[in-house]
Amino acid sequence: MKIKIKTLDGFFEADAEAGTRLDDLVLSSGILLDRPCGGKGSCGKCRVKVSGEVSGFTECELKHLSPEDRDAGRRLACQARAQGDVEIEIEAGAVFTDKTFSIGADLSEVAGPLGLAFDLGTTTVAAFLVGLESGKVYAGNATLNEQAAFGAEVMSRLSVAEKDPGSLADSIWNSALVAASGLGLSGEVRSRVTRAVAVGNSAMHHLALGLSISSLLRSPFEPETKAPMEAPLHPLSSLFPELTQIYFAPLIGGFVGSDALSCLAYFGLGREGEAALAIDLGTNGEILLAAGNRVLAASTAAGPAFEGVNISCGMRAIPGAVTEVKWDAANGFDLRTIGGEAPRGLSGSGLLSAVRLLRDLDVIETSGRITDSVSAIGVEVRKDDDTKKIILAPGVFISQHDVRELQKAKGAVRAAVEILLERCGVSASDLSRVILTGSFGGRLDPADVLGLGVIPKVKKSRIYSIPNGAGMGAAMMLDDDLFKEAVELAARVEHVELNLDRDFMDRYITSMAFGSE
Repeated sequence: MKIKIKTLDGFFEADAEAGTRLDDLVLSSGILLDRPCGGKGSCGKCRVKVSGEVSGFTECELKHLSPEDRDAGRRLACQARAQGDVEIEIEAGAVFTDKTFSIGADLSEVAGPLGLAFDLGTTTVAAFLVGLESGKVYAGNATLNEQAAFGAEVMSRLSVAEKDPGSLADSIWNSALVAASGLGLSGEVRSRVTRAVAVGNSAMHHLALGLSISSLLRSPFEPETKAPMEAPLHPLSSLFPELTQIYFAPLIGGFVGSDALSCLAYFGLGREGEAALAIDLGTNGEILLAAGNRVLAASTAAGPAFEGVNISCGMRAIPGAVTEVKWDAANGFDLRTIGGEAPRGLSGSGLLSAVRLLRDLDVIETSGRITDSVSAIGVEVRKDDDTKKIILAPGVFISQHDVRELQKAKGAVRAAVEILLERCGVSASDLSRVILTGSFGGRLDPADVLGLGVIPKVKKSRIYSIPNGAGMGAAMMLDDDLFKEAVELAARVEHVELNLDRDFMDRYITSMAFGSE
């Protein structure tokens, strides 16, 4: 039987056997399909439009797809199976990123050798073109990490990799190639790229280098090695013929990787003896604190809710994703979206913005409970299957479950920050800088972060949002001396294992309340 797959880039055709799942058909055709839950059917995000002979709706699909979705031919790719000739339409486009990319100069006028810096993030993979003599970043680009097809969470991917190690290594380097291709460089410019540096969390490090991931899957969750290593050139050498070296920067420990080290280097934490905090919020959260001569680092699994995973209407940051929610007494909710399109769902920043607003309106209590009486201000709250839902727009809502998911993510970050501050003997008021970075953290409104109590109270003027901390730090490490400094810094960072801290769970539970002081 014949399968046709339609994407924003055109049509693709393939042969298939009856009974094959649609997601397997899409992925085997070399087309990226975002599956945050790894194809388990629990997230409801792998929606495609289907026509032709397919299996009937599963219970999972009836749960996640509205009658309107089903009437429009939408199916969950991980549930529906082809029974005959089928046409599959991938409606979602490439992931949007608010990473700050700019051209520092006319590349035709840039002399000397060039390098590449890669930030191999769990969600997005970014590439930066850097002058090896000037140290300047001239261009940048990002794409969705192809590993997203194996799940949004690191542990899901590691479980897949334990059975099939090569598939995830290929995915991340293919993503790096796509990101680098998107720089739009001429052949002459590409021929001057001679070396590269890559950073990423411990899982990305091990997967990209083909290292055993067994130690990351099981207690005490330590990497096989933390040392800097040379990475394979393929497939990047096909685009950059003179590229001879790709170095992966060292890890700090556990799930605190070289991306966190890169942030420390770029932000200058630990150099001047100041008390400063950096929080890299992506699919995983790294908390970095410098105070006096000490530098502490911890990792906490906060990202899924922040990235829109496990949220009823959560979605990646693509056109139509809500990024900000405001309230007008006369007209109700005002939803700002990426691309100015009609709202399709909530990005992570949109979720925080909405919950903070609803908290200010007393629709959501400090405990996280959605109140029963909100009719006085005109907010619509429905109750379906004993679950309360706050309606923001047609098809876009926040459920009680969503609020709890955000509370868990928020509580984990807050508890980690408090523990690191206590270990260094400093208070939040002592912090001269609080830096929010990462694919998600760099997009946050500091007012939402403070209003919900994600971090302890500090002056808003001391909070900075910087999307590209890891990528900029990787660019710095293309310099041999700065790379050596980063290696020395990694050796003196104190890795705090939160799972071994006796107070973490108590602090975590307490920190789930919104507006925690």
